[in-house]
Amino acid sequence: MHITDYEMAIRLLLACIFGGVVGYEREKHDSPAGFRTHILVSLGSALIMVLSMYAFSNFTTVNKDPARLGAQVVSGIGFLGAGTILRDGASVKGLTTAASLWVVSAIGLATGAGFYFSAFLVTGLVFIVLEHSFETYLFRNRQILKISTTNGTYKVTEINQILESHGIVSRNISMTLLKEENNRTIIEYKLKTPFHQIDVEKILDDIKKVNGIYSAEKE
Repeated sequence: MHITDYEMAIRLLLACIFGGVVGYEREKHDSPAGFRTHILVSLGSALIMVLSMYAFSNFTTVNKDPARLGAQVVSGIGFLGAGTILRDGASVKGLTTAASLWVVSAIGLATGAGFYFSAFLVTGLVFIVLEHSFETYLFRNRQILKISTTNGTYKVTEINQILESHGIVSRNISMTLLKEENNRTIIEYKLKTPFHQIDVEKILDDIKKVNGIYSAEKE
């Protein structure tokens, strides 16, 4: 097996481009691993695949298996991905970025092996999936609620229990603390409900019944 310098350069350059496309999307959303990180992962994966396929072709006594080095990339990238996962209170951030690093390593391996079409196709699909406009279209029934409550008693547990009682699972609930003033705290809830309709007015009525809630309204 033999590869020309030109072909090797093409594979490594394409790996940079494919990784950069995914990294660009992550960079726009201030992810822990952004543009350069994704390029480096894709480029390194491509180089390792090229090496595993061609670097040892002259050593006939060696039991050559191109999958060996590639397999180490797939398992080893988990350590880098784990570094992007951050826990902030009850929420976990960085899982999507960790997944994007993992798939970018696969894109790099595919590019290094010469599977340009599959690498190009997966890059496009990953970019579409990561775009928030895609998520907004999928979760068309997204609702935004603003709740005003007493400072220091956010009533998060009670509010979450009410939301879950209406069929909204916890992973589809995100909460943002907007401001604290005049002994009041204003919280914004974003609800993603793609598969069923919810009675927002009934939810607001139930929330207003909680002691310490000043107001609850739909944005």
